[in-house]
Amino acid sequence: MTSTFESYAGRLEASLLVPEGAAPDAVATAVGELDAAVAAVEGHGFEPTPFAPAPELAEAAGIGDAELWVKDETGNVSGSHKARHLFGVALAHRLGDSGGDGRDAAPYAIASCGNAALAAAVVARAVGRPIDVFVPTWANEAVVDRITGLGGRVVRCERRPGVPGDPAHHAMLAAIEAGAVPFSCQGTETPATIDGGRTLAWEMVDALIEHDGCAPARLDRLFVQVGGGALATAAVTGLAAAADRGDLASVPVVHAVQPEGNHPLVRAWDTLALESLTPERAPNTRDGSYFLDRIVRAQAMPEGAMDNGRRAAIAESIGPIEGDRLRELTDRLRQDPERYMRAWEQAPVSYASGILDDITYDWIDIVEAMLATGGWPLVASEDDFRRAHRLAHEHTAIDVCPTGAAGLGGLLALTAAGGGSEASAVSPGERVAVLFTGRMRPGDPDPLEAERTGSDT
Repeated sequence: MTSTFESYAGRLEASLLVPEGAAPDAVATAVGELDAAVAAVEGHGFEPTPFAPAPELAEAAGIGDAELWVKDETGNVSGSHKARHLFGVALAHRLGDSGGDGRDAAPYAIASCGNAALAAAVVARAVGRPIDVFVPTWANEAVVDRITGLGGRVVRCERRPGVPGDPAHHAMLAAIEAGAVPFSCQGTETPATIDGGRTLAWEMVDALIEHDGCAPARLDRLFVQVGGGALATAAVTGLAAAADRGDLASVPVVHAVQPEGNHPLVRAWDTLALESLTPERAPNTRDGSYFLDRIVRAQAMPEGAMDNGRRAAIAESIGPIEGDRLRELTDRLRQDPERYMRAWEQAPVSYASGILDDITYDWIDIVEAMLATGGWPLVASEDDFRRAHRLAHEHTAIDVCPTGAAGLGGLLALTAAGGGSEASAVSPGERVAVLFTGRMRPGDPDPLEAERTGSDT
């Protein structure tokens, strides 16, 4: 099977790094060499992962009259989508400056709570680079053991009272300052991580085209879990690029999903959305007075009082935003980011532990995509995440982990809220996508334990 990165080599931003006068097949050659090196470590390289309808799961999730498609990344390199991102970084290093200002011998550095660290260790081993992996104290032991077995140096980082932000990320930044080369899934430090992740979106579009037998493909709604934000940023910008190419009819309505115990991206959207609401913009809907009343009440709410139903109503009231108005709003985010994106004040907690980044590093493109498509973020409860994990195992053959099924938790949260109104709920015939992004590891909770033990818990 053709390598994913070989198929999309011409679309990758890394291709722009090829020096003038290089051989015409320089990108394909670099991809082939890197993919073979990864396969030597992992047992296989990068191949397209399944993206297919899941009607039984759709019925169980309460949207049986819609199409629910699942992108299954559990069989990808290192068992999650993360290796796509790191392959993109390694490819940029190979085609460009070999890893940062000629520091060929300097170690790579990454901060992660699990899957990204493992993916980085696999790719680093493939390219023969040492890597320092900074993880929280509660990192999965099986993942840590595998990283160590691959030659990675694992550094556990404790949270210090009164110091906001992820201690592992702080430690990574200190290592970079001391000479290490960033090799992470945060686009803020390694922009090429977004480039590699876009291949996931392009595979989805190509699968839809093959299913429908024609282009452009149709995808109506996307639920995507958000921790640091690289996955969602790659997905929405990849889908936008596919739409620009004419492969996708339009970018789907985007819903970013975060936990109750840690949702800095949702808070950023809340802040911007409430600022953007004015009485003169309320009649943008069928019943302006109804929505104006809801807007006034929403703007009067204290921080933290927003819920998914209110977010749906606000999104419906302002509708998809484009042109100068969209640029105006996103410019606010870039000009005063601290107003909107702040580190979570408490230690983040969730059943979906892989999206517990204190801050969403790559966030502006996600907010922009939600504004442009008429989408809104969703806060999923712990019950939503547990139920999503259980339903995934009951109604598919995918061995997905709690974090990997978190996007489905957002779909459950939407249906629980009733979508806010008839217009903002999932409609019959809609084509909806969720991403199952990582496989179960030793130590992950068993989603079917209650059924196996006869427990009511």
